[in-house]
Amino acid sequence: MKKILKSGEVCMGICGEPAGFTDSFGSPLYVGDLVNVYMERTDKRKATRESSGPEYIVHIDNEDPFIMGLKSSMNPVTHYYLDGDESNEDDYDYRETHYINKDFPEDDPRYLWLVAKIKDHKDTVHGERWGSGNVTTYLVDEDEKKEEDGVKEVF
Repeated sequence: MKKILKSGEVCMGICGEPAGFTDSFGSPLYVGDLVNVYMERTDKRKATRESSGPEYIVHIDNEDPFIMGLKSSMNPVTHYYLDGDESNEDDYDYRETHYINKDFPEDDPRYLWLVAKIKDHKDTVHGERWGSGNVTTYLVDEDEKKEEDGVKEVF
C-alpha cells in the first residue's frame, strides 16, 4: 500500500517523496506532510502573525513540489541568528526561512509566509482532508496505478 494525495480526480502527489525544501525552521519536508502556514505582515509600527491554516506539500506531474496555496510565494529567504543577533549560515544557533511572493522584492513590507511542519506524511490517514484544494489522503495498492497518454496518474 502507498499513500497518494488527490484533489477531486487529480493526483497531487505520492506521499513520502522528498520536496527539496524545508519548513521555516529547518525541518525537511516531503510530499504529503501537513504544514501550518502563518502570514506575517509588517508595517512601520509592528509585525503581526496570523495562521492561515494547514496545507499539504504536493507534487503535480511536470512541476516542482510546492505548498498548496503558496505556489506563487515559494521564494525562500533565510535569516541566520547567533545568540539573538543576525549572523551568517556558517555560524548560527537558529535559522528562520520566510517564503515571499516571487513578484515582490525581499525588503517589501507586504506578506511574508512562515511554514511549520505539524504532521508527517507517515502519520496521515485514509480520507484525511485539509487545505485550500480539499486535498485528501488515499491509500492505494501498487496495481491501482495506470498510464494514460504518457502521463502517470494514480487512482
